[in-house]
Amino acid sequence: MSCGKPAKTGYVTLMVTANVRAQLDPCGWKKNPLGGLSRKSVIVNNYRAEHKINPVILDAGDTFFASAVLAPQNAEGDKKQAEGILQGYEKIGCDALNIGGFDLAAGKEYLLSLAEGSAIPFISANLTDTEDNLLFPAYTIVENNGFKVGVIGVSDLIPAHIIDVKKRPYFETANKVIAEIESQVDFVVLLANLQRKQIKGLAQNFPGADYIFISRDTQRSRPESKQPEGGPYMYSSGIQGKYLTVVEISLQDPSLPIVDISTAKGKISSINRRLKKLQEKDPNRTIEEIYADKPNVLKLVGDYRQQLVKYETIMNDAVNTSIYKSIPLDKNVGENNEVLAFVDETLASCNALRKKAIIP
Repeated sequence: MSCGKPAKTGYVTLMVTANVRAQLDPCGWKKNPLGGLSRKSVIVNNYRAEHKINPVILDAGDTFFASAVLAPQNAEGDKKQAEGILQGYEKIGCDALNIGGFDLAAGKEYLLSLAEGSAIPFISANLTDTEDNLLFPAYTIVENNGFKVGVIGVSDLIPAHIIDVKKRPYFETANKVIAEIESQVDFVVLLANLQRKQIKGLAQNFPGADYIFISRDTQRSRPESKQPEGGPYMYSSGIQGKYLTVVEISLQDPSLPIVDISTAKGKISSINRRLKKLQEKDPNRTIEEIYADKPNVLKLVGDYRQQLVKYETIMNDAVNTSIYKSIPLDKNVGENNEVLAFVDETLASCNALRKKAIIP
């Protein structure tokens, strides 16, 4: 992992989505649907207002379409929705977009036309034409708050019907590009479009990366999940843009490594909730008094307190920190009325083009 090499102090925040799959508006549970470009824009704008700088905004792939193949009767509407996603990203801001397999659903030429008409960098280090020419730049370097963030994209997933796109081996290709750019940047971020079965042990195969963000895998990383010591730190964002992945990096001493404190913070919160629940049985007595006749409970309490000391020590000793958050884009986030109006108008246009409307 290359973390610890920046020769400066300060902070960088990464905001990442994956598997958005053309979802412009909230979806899921009817009582409180999650996601939507409007709510994402609120989070981003609030960050800008508070910190007076931009976050680094990335998308790990499978952005434009919900599947690898378009239904013929809905293809024009689906393309219109893909264009709406891209326009929404341009309104909110996006520093790099990795190409995933679903993004090729409408064909190579259509995807290239989207890229050519957008200021957002489309990246892919290993997707090529039939003559082994890269379709997109392998990486982009984002300058943010005095730091340089190198962002590389790869995919191992090409739809079966797309015969004019080939792939170089993503493992060898990504490491080659990492070696090429790591001396030019402060952080290396890898965006990878891979099947879930390919993810196990993935981080150790990219020692030069600092962060890896996965698309296609629809399971969301939990803040309390343990990350490999020394990194690279790897995260999955879930599906349909329901959650926004946020990684906050703080550098106070360039001579020291960066420590992920997400697990420690999550464990402290979890243990304190358990202790609070045990205490609720009788707030006027100590836990030892409440459970004096239950040695197994007291042993558990002792274990909890030892763990608290451990994780609080990790938090207190960490100088340079990285912390991961998975923010639900629920109704409590609020809405950006301008973006919300854009989404509603776009979806109405999309459904007008479909022979079978998609009902959210």
